[in-house]
Amino acid sequence: MDSYLDTIEYDYPDFHLSMDCFICSIVEGNLVLKEHEDSKWIKKEEIDTLNWLPADLVIIDKVKEMM
Repeated sequence: MDSYLDTIEYDYPDFHLSMDCFICSIVEGNLVLKEHEDSKWIKKEEIDTLNWLPADLVIIDKVKEMM
């Protein structure tokens, strides 16, 4: 079951981003990216080792609080 987490509003120099974020599970099949260039499974200890985009940092802090 998907669970709404938050909506991130972020102004980049060339555009405004409005990103609805959810906690989800893959029940079957494969993950299909529609917007991002890359994805990977990481352990919670690795979350701070990645180079997150500025808008992602806002939601990453919320994800870390949930862990």
